[in-house]
Amino acid sequence: MVPPSVHRLTTSLAWGMFAVAVAGIAVALVLAAAEGTSWQPVTANTAMGIALSVCGALLAAQRPTNPIGWLLLIASWAQAASALALPLGDAIGQQAWMLSAVLILPLALLVFPTGRLPGPWWAVPAWALAAATPFVIIGWPPARAVWLVLIVAISTSLVLRYRRGDEVLRRQLLWLVLAVIANVWAFLPWLMRLGPALLLVTSTLLPVAITIAILRYRLLDIRLLVSRGMLYLLLSVGVIAIYSSLVLFLGRTLNLETHLGAAALLAVAVALLFNPVRVRLQRVLDRVLYGHRRDPVRALSHLSARLDAEMGSLDDLLTAVRDALQLPYVAFRLQGREVAASGSAAGVLEVVPLAASGAASGELVIGVRPGQSRLSGQDMHVLSVLAIPLGVALRATMLSEELQQSRERIVAAREEERRRLRRDLHDGLGPTLSGVAYATDAARNLARSDPDTAVDLLVRLRGDIGDAIIEIRRLVEGLRPPALDELGLVGALHREAERLSYQEGGRPLTVSVDAPSDMPELPAAIEVAAYRISAEALNNAAKHSGAENVRVRITVGDELHILVRDDGRPGPNGWSPGVGMASMSERAAEVGGRCEARPGPDGGSVEAVLPLKPW
Repeated sequence: MVPPSVHRLTTSLAWGMFAVAVAGIAVALVLAAAEGTSWQPVTANTAMGIALSVCGALLAAQRPTNPIGWLLLIASWAQAASALALPLGDAIGQQAWMLSAVLILPLALLVFPTGRLPGPWWAVPAWALAAATPFVIIGWPPARAVWLVLIVAISTSLVLRYRRGDEVLRRQLLWLVLAVIANVWAFLPWLMRLGPALLLVTSTLLPVAITIAILRYRLLDIRLLVSRGMLYLLLSVGVIAIYSSLVLFLGRTLNLETHLGAAALLAVAVALLFNPVRVRLQRVLDRVLYGHRRDPVRALSHLSARLDAEMGSLDDLLTAVRDALQLPYVAFRLQGREVAASGSAAGVLEVVPLAASGAASGELVIGVRPGQSRLSGQDMHVLSVLAIPLGVALRATMLSEELQQSRERIVAAREEERRRLRRDLHDGLGPTLSGVAYATDAARNLARSDPDTAVDLLVRLRGDIGDAIIEIRRLVEGLRPPALDELGLVGALHREAERLSYQEGGRPLTVSVDAPSDMPELPAAIEVAAYRISAEALNNAAKHSGAENVRVRITVGDELHILVRDDGRPGPNGWSPGVGMASMSERAAEVGGRCEARPGPDGGSVEAVLPLKPW
């Protein structure tokens, strides 16, 4: 954020540089009129200087941290200096415009549109361009060859940025493409020796395109302009080339002076070929700029291929739709609530109902391309075809999520029920049976008749009751490890670590537990799953890894993350998944998490991620 005082200073400086450039151009025009200087070079420098100064001042005033505006202002000074030098007869000053064309504008394109280089190593071509500029101006052929290579590299970087860029960057770069198309259009009359007047005007469009792309890239539907401009440019070039070639060929093989109808026949032939070629070119250009909106079958095929290659969430599905139709934003809305989205919703939105999304009212929300007021009929036709499979996909995903949530709720309820059963068995039945045992002891002491038999009977009863108590305790431990309630998860793992201080064969094993000191209270299901997975991983390390050190690390955020790592080495046959590994994966899946066990060069590891929401 630029401070207001700095912003006022940079704005004043920008418009001051603009005033200097305009004053120089005005003086140049007066001197040129007085001296009778040729109008063409003065007009060219004047038009370019005015365009560069206006655009540079606007950019520098509104984007003072972006160097492109300042570069354009400097270029306007070079054009003004060249315009001034023409009526004064200064041969060196007349070449000042080349500084703008050879160095400043290529640098502006290199850092377009952010003002930053595409990558750190692009500083090398930038410095090479600056070093070659003086030699290019004096006309040294090797320098011109180097300059041409650098210009090709800069153009290639623009193409790569378009291919890899997001929606905003692509629209900004398309403004440059439109300026190039306009200049090529103006170049055609010059090639046919009709004069350079149109080219003098269109040459000023490059700084204008740069300014609009940075400040107001949403001004128009730039894709439509580029598509139509490129279409008719290619058609014009093709018609001129075909017509000229045929006339030249027939001029050599026929006597055109005696066959005056030849030119008319050629014109008719070219006209007949014009429309089929136009239709095919329009399809190609629309596919590049708008995706597959003209061909619903191809759009479905593209969507299917993307899903086969990278099947994932609803977000991945929407990204495939957005790429297929070159849309800025696509989202699923269910009962008025957005459930998945791709892109950014910054403009006009349109809604397409999804009839196959089930009883709930599913909708596909589409972001209209910047510069358009609504989606075209072709877009709506493709979306109406895609609505059925998208509705099915939305319903299937929502049902899957509901199933997972239901399973998680069942697991949570089961663990809560186990906690309740443990409490009832331990606090209710346990003391009761213990009381019976004590009463039996008293009965034995009070027995008067047949004391020997009574004593034997009571002894057996005492043993049976003791066995019942042991069985109850075993059931309690199966429902939920008592150590979790007595010590918590971390304390229970410390106890497990002490128990495994020696591994098979009596070799010592160092087990450390690294956990947060302020461990939050965990849901019952998550706590049990975390303990069982950690305990099983520690047991596997003690029995099978041959490790000397095992570390358990627990971190808590939106998810509970458990990592058990040992420094052992896998056997000659590697790791063989067994019951323990399958049990850990199943326990994690029951609560909606995941667990992976894998060997590594420095030992083995078991990693589990358990969600804490919506528990």
